[in-house]
Amino acid sequence: MNIGIIGVGYWGRKVVGEYIELAKEGKIEGVGICDVREEVLKEFEDREHVIKVSKDYREFLKGDDIDGVHICTNNAFHYEVAKEALQNGKHVLLEKPMTTDASKAYELVEISAHGGLILQVGHIFRFANVIRKIRELMDTNYFGKIYYLTLKWTTLMNPINGVDIIWDLLPHPLDIIHFLTGKWPAGWQVATKFYRRESLSEIAFINLDYKDFVANIELSWVTPERKRLMEVIGEEKMAKVECVKQQIHIFEGNEREYDIEIEANNTIKEEALNFIESIKNRRMPFNSHIIGAKNVDVIEKIMESI
Repeated sequence: MNIGIIGVGYWGRKVVGEYIELAKEGKIEGVGICDVREEVLKEFEDREHVIKVSKDYREFLKGDDIDGVHICTNNAFHYEVAKEALQNGKHVLLEKPMTTDASKAYELVEISAHGGLILQVGHIFRFANVIRKIRELMDTNYFGKIYYLTLKWTTLMNPINGVDIIWDLLPHPLDIIHFLTGKWPAGWQVATKFYRRESLSEIAFINLDYKDFVANIELSWVTPERKRLMEVIGEEKMAKVECVKQQIHIFEGNEREYDIEIEANNTIKEEALNFIESIKNRRMPFNSHIIGAKNVDVIEKIMESI
């Protein structure tokens, strides 16, 4: 099996590195690389296990030398590249958000289903041991009744050209909540602000109503400290969760607090392995296209409410 990566920017480079390692381990045969920049292609064309490089994704997707593609392009190109890949009979792992248009997301679902192809979405925190541990604890009623969740996704950076912060950052927190609870919000309230450009948000505070519990999500590109933090507030216990560092700190009221040991794992590798196994077995555990499309659907409605 050969896997192609389309788009080799900051995130795409990490993805390429993992697939090359998987090729070294014998999990796949080879890696293809597609990017519009000549300097990027020259960097990888002589690497071991790289079977082809191309500037043109349409040419890249033709032929039988690539079985599946991991798409890491800018959000604006997700739909057209994924559609082309599926129409060429390629299995697809598409970075989040699946698209920024729910109707197009569901169209991709239909195309993949019609072609009997795997279509998954890069909701990578589903593969983190720390998030899976929290779900395990919730499933055993460890926290008691869940009162609310808070998630902070913040960093200090220049706004991404043409991208609202909600489309860039909300997919992960929203998906984490769904992964933990199996629920989508029934209602929401949103406050946003922009400072360094017009109209597109740089900060957002989003209150989500899940009927049985509520959640608050803070998104920011103007906060100096980079955070990927979640707090679970329950009737009996509370957890402070570092989602990237993969750490859990538990509070039992004001009386006792302690850490739960977590073996941090390589989430990119886990996601890639899941994609490879899904292609082999024609099954889509953890991050199916339907979950990705519903995530887009909810975010689109949130954006329309602003």
